[in-house]
Amino acid sequence: MKGIKLEELKRKLSLLSHPAEPVETAVDLFDIYESSIDLMKLIEDIESIQDKDALVDKLIELEIELDHINWHYKSLKKDLKKLYNLN
Repeated sequence: MKGIKLEELKRKLSLLSHPAEPVETAVDLFDIYESSIDLMKLIEDIESIQDKDALVDKLIELEIELDHINWHYKSLKKDLKKLYNLN
C-alpha cells in the first residue's frame, strides 16, 4: 500500500475556505490512517496472547487507539459537512 503524505493531503484539501481548515482536516485524515495501521497490529497481537494480564493490557491499548480514531473522526466530520455544503 502506498503511504499517505501529510503535505499531499493539505494540498488536496485546499478547497476548504479557512486557511487552517485544510491542515486540520489533513491531520485528522493522516492520524486516522496511521491509527488504523496501529489498530491492525494490535488486533494481530491480541490473537496470539495467552496470558490474561497481557490480554487486558492489549485491550486497553486497543480502546485507547479506538478513542483516538473517534476523536479525529468527530473533528473530520465537521469539515466534511462544510465540503458537502459546497456542492
